[in-house]
Amino acid sequence: MSSSSRSASGSGNKPSSGKRPSGSGNRPASSGKRPSGSGNRPASSGKRPSGSGNRPATRPTGRGSRPSGRGTAIADRQRARQRWTVAAVAAVSVAILAVVIGFAFKGAGDGDIPDGFSADREAFDLPALTGDGHVRLADHRGKPVIVNFFASWCVYCNKELPGFVEVAKATTGQVDFIGVQAQDTGDGVEVAERFDLAGAGFALAKDLGMPSSSKLWSSYGSRGMPVTAFYDSDGKLVDFAGGMLTQEELQTRIEKNFGIKVDAVDAETLRTKVIPLIPQGAAEMLTNYGADGSFVAIDIRTAAEYAAGHIEGAKNVDASAASFDAELAKLSKDTSYIVYDQSGKTSATIAQKMYDLGFKHVYVLTDGLDNWTGEGMPRPRCPACRGGRTGLVLAAVRDRNPQV
Repeated sequence: MSSSSRSASGSGNKPSSGKRPSGSGNRPASSGKRPSGSGNRPASSGKRPSGSGNRPATRPTGRGSRPSGRGTAIADRQRARQRWTVAAVAAVSVAILAVVIGFAFKGAGDGDIPDGFSADREAFDLPALTGDGHVRLADHRGKPVIVNFFASWCVYCNKELPGFVEVAKATTGQVDFIGVQAQDTGDGVEVAERFDLAGAGFALAKDLGMPSSSKLWSSYGSRGMPVTAFYDSDGKLVDFAGGMLTQEELQTRIEKNFGIKVDAVDAETLRTKVIPLIPQGAAEMLTNYGADGSFVAIDIRTAAEYAAGHIEGAKNVDASAASFDAELAKLSKDTSYIVYDQSGKTSATIAQKMYDLGFKHVYVLTDGLDNWTGEGMPRPRCPACRGGRTGLVLAAVRDRNPQV
């Protein structure tokens, strides 16, 4: 809290009128003159009457607004206390601000970057995703470079990477691709292997910094994942995309920035391996793509379990039923499916089976419906539940998780 947001005026010591304290309630309000009349002061003894109610306790001086003697000392002490309080509050506020700034910029320095590496976006030198090697921007001088940042938790990274892979294959020898795991403490190697990024020609690296490795990522002013940076053949940053790029958008930017026309296989027509989704990611996909039917949740529990509560819009295909294979055969293999059960014990196996049967885009909800509710997602729909568990409102997920 800054000092400007606190009041240290000592309001109990200073009246709202702005006048100094008048000392005694027995003092005349305005005249400032001594009381007249011989009856109020002894004629000859020179002694003040004791206990007289006719004379104020503090002797008037002829200036009605100024306390004398003891009153002045009290006022001075009060003002001194107020000045000390203001100074103390200001000092504490400055100290707190210094601590906050120190923490905020602790990660901005190079203290947590190992020797020999750099997160300078114009000349980065990153550790390889596996092994002890380096991935340097300078090593790609002479060719345009596309740097794509991904994370194991990022659902849109999973969605865009198949298109990046096909474009990388189609531009081999013309454009270099670097994949950087960032903002992530999860398994980036698993992501790279799932899409065979190395096989497509990607150089693979890890971002720098602790705890979530985001030094280079943050140097672009990034917010969320994924993000993509475009460098020309001289190593100059010429374009930056915050958010997911479709394959078509990626190809358009390559032509615009580098003058290279790309003719790549449409990744949407190809199969991808089973992709795990955290609850927030699954909800995001269903929110954005569920309405047009391109993403469908598949509940593989029994009909009774499904009726007790399920993700709204999910299709019930009971994996334990004898008709399961026949029901799967009725589903379009071009649609994207998110498979879930109660705890995740069976769904991964069923998702892999669907992939083996030729389904192109199969996702699995990690740890099932238990994880969905445990992560605070909207409660499953239960039409038969009395009083209440209402339908799933997926739009609420977007408000809580603007970048997943």
